[in-house]
Amino acid sequence: MGTTLPMSVTPAGTVLPARRPYHLLRTLSCGQAFRWRADGTGAAGVFAGRSIRLEQRRGAIAVEGLEGDGVSGALARYLGLDQPLRSIERELGHDPVLARILPLTSGIAILRQDPWECLASFIISAFNNIPKIELTIARLSERFGDALPGGGRAFPQPAALADAPARALRACVLGYRAPYIRSVARLVTSGSVDLQAPFALTYDEAKRMLLELPGVGEKVADCLLLFAYGKAEAFPVDVWVKRAVERWYFRGDAKTEREVRTFARRRFGSLAGYAQQHLFSYHRSQRTGSPGPRASVR
Repeated sequence: MGTTLPMSVTPAGTVLPARRPYHLLRTLSCGQAFRWRADGTGAAGVFAGRSIRLEQRRGAIAVEGLEGDGVSGALARYLGLDQPLRSIERELGHDPVLARILPLTSGIAILRQDPWECLASFIISAFNNIPKIELTIARLSERFGDALPGGGRAFPQPAALADAPARALRACVLGYRAPYIRSVARLVTSGSVDLQAPFALTYDEAKRMLLELPGVGEKVADCLLLFAYGKAEAFPVDVWVKRAVERWYFRGDAKTEREVRTFARRRFGSLAGYAQQHLFSYHRSQRTGSPGPRASVR
C-alpha cells in the first residue's frame, strides 16, 4: 500500500510531502510509539540513529537533523506519508460509528517501526499506562542505548539487554517484565528468532510465531503486527478499545477480547488496524477531557 513521494533538501533541512488529511501529532501521539515528545508546533524523537525534530506545515513535514543522511525515504515510510489516508478514511466512514469519530481523529497513519524496538516497547506496555511506558523506555535508553550525535540515546540493541543484570533492569522500572525483555533479547541476539521473518508471513502465521516469544500475548502480538510489520488487519485490544467497542457497537454488553477481535476483523477487514487507531484515539480524548461529541456514538 502506498506510493513513492518526492522529497527535497533545503538549507533549513529536509522537507517531506504530506498529503491531506495526514496529521503528524495525531499519528505520533495515539499509542503507537513512545519516544516522540510534542513541543508545541512539532515533535522531537529519534530516527536512524539521529535525534530529529518534525514539524507539520502546509502540505509538508519539515525535518531537522537528517540533512545529508540519505534516509529521508525511510523516514517518510516510517511516518506513513505514503499511505492513502483519504481513501482509507472514506471507506471507514461507511461505518456509522466511525463516521461520527473521524472528524475528530482524521489524519492518523500507521507507523512502520523497527521490529526490535516495537517488540520490546509493547512487551513493556502490557498492563501499563503510557507515562510509565515512556519512563521505562527512557531509562532503558539512557542506561543501555548508544549515544547519538547531537545528544540523546538510541533505543538499546538486543545484545545490550541480553546480558543486563537483573538489578539494572529493575532500576528501569520494568517490574515483572524484566525477565521477558532479557529473554527475548537473548533469543534475538543468538539468532534463534528472526524478526524479519514475519514480513513474509501471513497475518495468522506471523501471529503464531510471535505468540511463542516471552512476554508476548494477543494484544502485544497484534501491536507488533500492525505497527512494525504493516499487517493492517490486526486489531489490538486493550481495556480501552474493548470498552469502546462494547459501548458503541454492543450497547454496553460485555464481550471477551477474542469476541472483540473477531468482530472487528469481520467488520473492518483489511482496515481493522486503522479503525482501531481511530477508536483508541477518540476514546482516549474523552478520558483526558479533550473535546468530543456530546452525545454517545451509536
